[in-house]
Amino acid sequence: MKGFSRLWMASSALALMAPYAASAEEAVPTDEIVVTAQKRAQALQDVPLSISALTAEQIEKRGFDGFTDYARSVPGLSFVDRGSGRNKITLRGVSTGVDQNHQSPVGIYIDETPVSFPNNEPDLRLYDVERIEVLRGPQGTLYGAGSMGGTIRMITAKPKLDRIEASVSGSLSTTRHGDESVALNGMINVPLATDKVAMRTVFYYRNEGGFVDNAQLGKSNVNDAETWGARFSLKMAPSETFDATASILLQRSDFGGTQEIDPTLADLTQRRAVAELRSDDLTVYSLVLHNDFGWADLVSTTSYLDRKINDNRDVTAFLGVPVPVWLNNVVPDKNFVQEIRLASPSGGTVEWIAGLYYSRRKNSLYQLAWHGGLFGIPTTTPLLDSDINNVTKQYAAFGELSVNVTEALKITGGLRAFKVKERFSKVSDGIIAGGFSSDSGGSSESKINPKINISYKATPDILVYAQAAQGFRVGGPNTTIPPLGGVSAPATFDSDSLWNYEVGFKSDFLGGKGTFNASLFYIDWSDIQVTVTRPDGFSYVTNGDKAKSKGAEVELSLRPVGGLELGATLAYTDAYLAANSASGAGLKGDRIPAVPKWSYDIFGRYSFPLSDALSGYMQANIQHVGGSYNGFPSDVPAPDLQHSYELANAKIGVETGDLDISLFVNNLFDKRAELFVDTTLGDQRINVNRPRTFGISASKRF
Repeated sequence: MKGFSRLWMASSALALMAPYAASAEEAVPTDEIVVTAQKRAQALQDVPLSISALTAEQIEKRGFDGFTDYARSVPGLSFVDRGSGRNKITLRGVSTGVDQNHQSPVGIYIDETPVSFPNNEPDLRLYDVERIEVLRGPQGTLYGAGSMGGTIRMITAKPKLDRIEASVSGSLSTTRHGDESVALNGMINVPLATDKVAMRTVFYYRNEGGFVDNAQLGKSNVNDAETWGARFSLKMAPSETFDATASILLQRSDFGGTQEIDPTLADLTQRRAVAELRSDDLTVYSLVLHNDFGWADLVSTTSYLDRKINDNRDVTAFLGVPVPVWLNNVVPDKNFVQEIRLASPSGGTVEWIAGLYYSRRKNSLYQLAWHGGLFGIPTTTPLLDSDINNVTKQYAAFGELSVNVTEALKITGGLRAFKVKERFSKVSDGIIAGGFSSDSGGSSESKINPKINISYKATPDILVYAQAAQGFRVGGPNTTIPPLGGVSAPATFDSDSLWNYEVGFKSDFLGGKGTFNASLFYIDWSDIQVTVTRPDGFSYVTNGDKAKSKGAEVELSLRPVGGLELGATLAYTDAYLAANSASGAGLKGDRIPAVPKWSYDIFGRYSFPLSDALSGYMQANIQHVGGSYNGFPSDVPAPDLQHSYELANAKIGVETGDLDISLFVNNLFDKRAELFVDTTLGDQRINVNRPRTFGISASKRF
């Protein structure tokens, strides 16, 4: 009720301002946002999809630095927050819990390159990013990789052929109960041959101080993290119709521990027998070729992704033994993608897009359980030695055909025909695995996913649309768990699919000073992939029966007077099982794990002149995330409840020309948020947010 009352008060404040906004003489029109969600440059308000977009200016103003910063501002987007690089993203309630073997239900792209991972989405830094686009609902007819819940696109700034430009920024902050943090960023763009060749280079560095103490090891602030990254882009435009862009992205993160606390101990304290060190290496190579034939645009994207995670987890409490035992997970992932796409020019009576897609992905999971001396077993002998390798090949043809029936009415139909081939091998040994075993197998599936969209421009300022689209997710092999308690994990789990139905409208009002967008959706989900947790704590993936998800998403932006910006997003998601699961994973009516029913974000910023050359600003926002379970409510043992939370941030600063200096405070009221509650390792672990953090930041463009 407290969260609802705050939302009501904020909404009331916005409503009270509307008459004042309508009469203001210094009204400023809302800036037009151009997106490429449909593979064509379009104004955001003209795209008949449920889509959110954050521009480079908005990202900079809000101080967004990574995924967790912007995620809570997007309606309908939620995630399992297990720490940087270990998040699992969902859209519109399409979630199946926290198991690491599920293919992500959300497609994530860096420019034209898919970078989605099972349960461990990379926390890519946002410096020198042109915009972020979030498309809700299945997008397989436009994006070769496909997706069930939606697609997130991070579009980086491209090399400029006609000018030299550069920028630098940095911040220094201190966290209550913790260490200092520092961030440094830099970009330089240099034409190598004017209007023909240019290079753009980006560097960034983060040293995030820890704030959680390990009582057992006697170490303070163990959850420190260090990240460095770079992007190199080379663009060549030998003619007016042809250009090529080659890019390399590198990012390395090292973590000294987790930000999980033990609720039975003192504040911000954990008990770990071993240091839970973690590293995350990511490299992405891409080559994008573009040629304008006049009658159509041709885009070819070739990419190769290489990621390796090395993760150590303390499982001493889970096994209930008197000596330290830790589990080392090594997760290599390599993915080659080739996509070719041909699109007609915009504006004709008939518009079309067609593409071909191929990917070969090899992802593995190596698990070794080590111990400090147990049952007379040499410490050099692991308790578990497991090796799972999975190779997935995907072939797809996709496309859309749009007919502009009238200037106002547009009908679009799309298809994605694809074939997925999967092979896996699994070898395991050790006490935890129940001795030596091996397994292998494969599968092949072919499907066609359709889409239909109807949009109508009711007035120059109002667009209404309706859409139905089908999504699909491939199955896979299970992790190794001991054959105990008479409940064995199946070797594999099957694919699942869904239909997403939605209606929505987009509107401009007050002469372009504001926008108001809303959508309603209903999802019918079959053969849902679910996580089963046995009474002994081990879990595996299987298939349930049916699930439903329904809800609404609202976005409001307003610039009533010069210098004042207001924005709000609101999402309601009711995701639940529609039938009892024959596999024992959940009962009819159970809420889908890790999906809050309510979430919102309210933002305000006011800028004002201080002199002819100097201006000041102040801004604040509040975010609310509703409560959710980390399993199905009927599970045995009972799942943990992650309570709702609200977080507020504030910033004041001055601007002069291309220089910006600000003071900020994150988690203004020093609230404790339960980002994730986990009991699978034998003790209750609560992943918490960073306490109140004060800092100073500065940026300069040249």
